[in-house]
Amino acid sequence: MDTRFEFISINPFRDKRGSLKKIAMKSRIGTEIEEVYVLYSNKGAVRGNHYHKETSEYFSVLEGTAFFSLKDLETEDFETVKISSDDNIIVKVPVNVVHAFKNDTDQPMVMLAVSSREYNPDDDDTYPMVILQ
Repeated sequence: MDTRFEFISINPFRDKRGSLKKIAMKSRIGTEIEEVYVLYSNKGAVRGNHYHKETSEYFSVLEGTAFFSLKDLETEDFETVKISSDDNIIVKVPVNVVHAFKNDTDQPMVMLAVSSREYNPDDDDTYPMVILQ
């Protein structure tokens, strides 16, 4: 299957102080970054269920576990995966890929999001489509 969305493995630097995970590197992303934000999701929370026509995004679970669902509107590829902070995965979501994630554990889930476009309510690039309940 030749999907446009990707699950990118990262290798954290570890020493006696802890670890360092590089998420947004120009060589990996290859695009301008206009927005970085952190999401905190409680048990049962579903986020996303939309796609963008002009915005690419990258997600990494920092704490807890998330179920990701991704549907490529161009290729019709669909996948749902469970990703925890221990997996050291970045999820690359290009344009026209519906994305949603859910925390179905008792623990809070914290996720870092990197976006190629700053959110602007007057020029919204968010198109709803439910793929995860």
